[in-house]
Amino acid sequence: MGRVQTPTLRLIGDRDRAIAAFQPVPYWQLAVTFQASEGSYVGIWHCANPDGTAPDHPDRIATAAEAQRLQALVPVGTPGQIVDIARKRVICHPPLLFSLNDLQKEANRRFGLTAQQTLDTVQTLYEKHLTSYPRTDAQHLTTDVAATLTNRLQSLASLPLYRPWIAGLPQPLNMSRITDDKKVAQAGHYAIIPTGQAPQGLNAAEAQIFDLIVRRLLAALMPDGEDERTQIRTTAARQTFITQGTAILSAGWRTVMTGLPEGEQTDKALNKDEDPAIPAGLQPGEPVTVQDGEIRAKKTQPPSRLTDASLLALMEKHRLGTPATRARILEVLLARDYIRREKKTLISTEKGQALLQVVPNSVQSPDLTGQWEAQLDAIADGSGSVNDFMQGIRQYTQQIVQEARGQPAQTIGSSLGRCPVCHQGQILRGKKPWGCSRWKEGCTFTIWKEVAGKKLTEAQVKTLLAGKPTGLLKGFRSKAGKPFTARLQLDPNGKVVFVFEKKKAG
Repeated sequence: MGRVQTPTLRLIGDRDRAIAAFQPVPYWQLAVTFQASEGSYVGIWHCANPDGTAPDHPDRIATAAEAQRLQALVPVGTPGQIVDIARKRVICHPPLLFSLNDLQKEANRRFGLTAQQTLDTVQTLYEKHLTSYPRTDAQHLTTDVAATLTNRLQSLASLPLYRPWIAGLPQPLNMSRITDDKKVAQAGHYAIIPTGQAPQGLNAAEAQIFDLIVRRLLAALMPDGEDERTQIRTTAARQTFITQGTAILSAGWRTVMTGLPEGEQTDKALNKDEDPAIPAGLQPGEPVTVQDGEIRAKKTQPPSRLTDASLLALMEKHRLGTPATRARILEVLLARDYIRREKKTLISTEKGQALLQVVPNSVQSPDLTGQWEAQLDAIADGSGSVNDFMQGIRQYTQQIVQEARGQPAQTIGSSLGRCPVCHQGQILRGKKPWGCSRWKEGCTFTIWKEVAGKKLTEAQVKTLLAGKPTGLLKGFRSKAGKPFTARLQLDPNGKVVFVFEKKKAG
């Protein structure tokens, strides 16, 4: 395993373990509909700490009984009042141009393309002279390249889809945000943009990626968007209710993204209700009346599975790999059966989890690779020492080799399944028993290879670990030496027990 592959696997494995260990917590919300002079709106009950500060989740009610008690305080017809209305205008700046990493994330989110598929596709577009060099980490253009945008856009205006947007671009073009010679010099190549040549004969993926690149360039040159975020605080029966909503005042650059699939929800969007409609004309101090009340049963959600897009973002954050190598790293992990794909998500396999149990933590740490990259950057700009860096590498290598010599021999990928007791470790082959990989952490789960004189097969062990009984097995012997037939099953404590066939009546 390489210094980038291992921590990348660790990122996936950590997320999978967090999901496996997650225990949902139920909670309730009280949603009350208020009738005002200009229309109705919904407020969510909120609480405050004794010192007046807001808790982490002020809208959560711990029990259904407490939610019912609160609902009884505000029956239909209860008078209330709008205490205050806070309005805030928010500027939504256009995105910068596509680096390869950003293009891969966006293509995965919107179209479900893998990082490798996006790289292969944009490479083909480059070879067809439709887009610029794709293996870049830059989101900007040089001054010289920015000066060519007018001609490129004039050529793209021949395509009906883009003609209205190009015609509506502010003149002269505002290129200050996307022009930075220094950042391009650091990356080596400028951002991915269209050449201006009209595409012909593209397949579905090529058409999607080309369209995404053109739209991103147009969006970067368009005006800001502007939203208004509103929060209303309403009181009724000495209880506080909060209403939040966002209104688009000016779509700006976002108009160019119309017609594209939105892709899957982001982590932040999970378990979040849509912004409620807020009537225009509401005023602070205005009296309102409770029109309806609803108790909503909810529960906390586990972390979301990693996708190509979210994993690429983490790799970029930890400086794992380069734009040109990240897609290949994922494909290598897939080919070696350390991870697998389920629809859009990436999941570590039993083999991958077993590897993470063996490799020293420092080797699989994403932070270590980031630290090395920072030291290499320091050497490149003259502020770091090559000799000091190499001496540190030598010492580190000696340390981990010494640690490896002290470990018992294990076969990578020998896991038979997840531990049914601690739910975190993997069941690995041993000389006599199969045991949990987390035995150092105190997990004592084992399955002996011979039960009552009968040797078990790995297939039978996998059946037990899956929570299922084995088929009817012959060859067991009692303490008195008598043969008997039975099924095997794990009890709730992880102990292998016999299950005997019931005798048929009469």
